[in-house]
Amino acid sequence: MKYIIIGNGIIGLSVAFRLLQNEPGSKISIIGPSNRKGGATAPAGAMLNSFAEITASSLQSEASLTHFQLSHMATQVWPDFEEELISMAGDHLPEECSTCQVHTGGCFSKGTFVINNATSDELDDKNFNAILSALNEFNEQHSLVDPVDIPNYQPAAAARALRAVYIHNEGWLNPKIVLKKLDRIMAASHNVQCIDSSVKTIVDTEGKISKVILTNGEELEADTFIIANGIDATSLLKRSGLDDGVQSIYCGVGLSMEIKTQGYPHKNVVRTPNRGGACGVYTVPYFKEPEGNDCHILVGASNFVSSIPEYGARISSVSHLLHSATYEINQNFYNAELVSVNVGNRPISIDQYPLIGQVACDNLFMISGTNRDGFHLSPVLSDFLVRIILAKDLPFDIDIFSPTRSVIHDLTREEAVSANVDSLMSEQYQHGFVASNIRQVEQIRNDWERQVNDVHDKAGAHDWGIPPLMFKLYRDGLI
Repeated sequence: MKYIIIGNGIIGLSVAFRLLQNEPGSKISIIGPSNRKGGATAPAGAMLNSFAEITASSLQSEASLTHFQLSHMATQVWPDFEEELISMAGDHLPEECSTCQVHTGGCFSKGTFVINNATSDELDDKNFNAILSALNEFNEQHSLVDPVDIPNYQPAAAARALRAVYIHNEGWLNPKIVLKKLDRIMAASHNVQCIDSSVKTIVDTEGKISKVILTNGEELEADTFIIANGIDATSLLKRSGLDDGVQSIYCGVGLSMEIKTQGYPHKNVVRTPNRGGACGVYTVPYFKEPEGNDCHILVGASNFVSSIPEYGARISSVSHLLHSATYEINQNFYNAELVSVNVGNRPISIDQYPLIGQVACDNLFMISGTNRDGFHLSPVLSDFLVRIILAKDLPFDIDIFSPTRSVIHDLTREEAVSANVDSLMSEQYQHGFVASNIRQVEQIRNDWERQVNDVHDKAGAHDWGIPPLMFKLYRDGLI
């Protein structure tokens, strides 16, 4: 069997890995630019957080519960997935993995601290409470801790947390090392061909995909084709005349920064709950060296949804993240060395849920729309997609995320208006807003509510609601 995988990011490589596991004799061509410019993995924190990502509006619909089920499963399977990668890589492991023993290695560890401080507004409190509620409901191991006991947590006095929870089984790893591991596995396999190019067109011949045409004019044939090229999925389908009924993909532009802390190493994730417009503030251990005391940390993350990709960092985002990490996590970061600024474009669907399954033809499949969860979900989604391709049983049904589904509307208009106003207000507080009096807050909220309702009217959203992340695209007429 011959496969063509369009896209060489974490999802595409994970699908190739699963195919090698399930069909060792298959021939696989992976097509994607080697520089992966603008790819979603670049800014990834790879926090392996499921419960820590829960918000007050999570777990209230079938789609949300199914997505959480995928996320929770991914957190559980990552250690096994790492072992599988190490085993298949054999002598081709990157240098950083030379002493790795998975659970005791340098680039993987468990333990996430979620802090609840007062630097934003009450949305933080609502989301923190939702995390605690879900941890209890699902009997997930956790401990309420005194924030002063969190290692290397030294915020400014005005930013100190009053509550914190330690989630034992969520953790972190270095996404760049994992990607390098997968690259080494593919390069070492005689059955895999990695092509440094892009696909211009997918060719449909009498209801079946027969080949792809690359940007250099080269044509490649295969039996089965998989679209896993992130934000470019929609434009490729449109160029190929195969986009009918497939939800559009937009760009969730994200930024993170790697710093070297000069003597303040982290062993755990330290983060706030998700906040309006983004995932809050986090610091993640960012292992770089196989031996020694590693002081590299990833600081993240900004987020905004755009109709077009961005490749450069916005100065305002860089400034805000550095200030937030220093002010809210550890004041000693003022003396840290800025190692790199990472910008990536995460593929996000209109309803913010993944697109996974068959599309257009019997031998064409798609996996995209993973938003900020692509890296985290890659071991699970790649396994599910390969099971779909090979007609094997799935652990549970994910038809709800079919690429040809209708847009999922799991918020009422009333719920969405409230959520959007909360999100927009949270954004203001994150960027230093201080009200002169309580009436000013009320006036601003009322103004936001009028604007949000106007956008709903223009979008024809009378009996459904616009998710906060997509509000500005609807407002600007881009959806």
